[in-house]
Amino acid sequence: MKPACLFIALWLFPGVAMAQVQADDERLIRSLEEQGIICEGLTYAEKQEALRIYLNRKAMLKGNNQKDKKQIVKDTTNSSDSSDMTQRKCISPK
Repeated sequence: MKPACLFIALWLFPGVAMAQVQADDERLIRSLEEQGIICEGLTYAEKQEALRIYLNRKAMLKGNNQKDKKQIVKDTTNSSDSSDMTQRKCISPK
């Protein structure tokens, strides 16, 4: 019964669901800016694009890690690699 009520409420008031998504996106963007993952000083549209780029990269890495999980061997002798270097640069759609 509860899922049906929730569906009807969201169908009648779709702005409620979108407002929550927008607030979550803004908190995530702010957090990523503080961590230096997304460049600071971007416009709202550029921040949204940078977030999209970040999430796409993360999804691709997660998919690749799941495929290669059986083949991964931990190498404790070399803690820094080239992927760490590329991840240190902040994301900017410019």
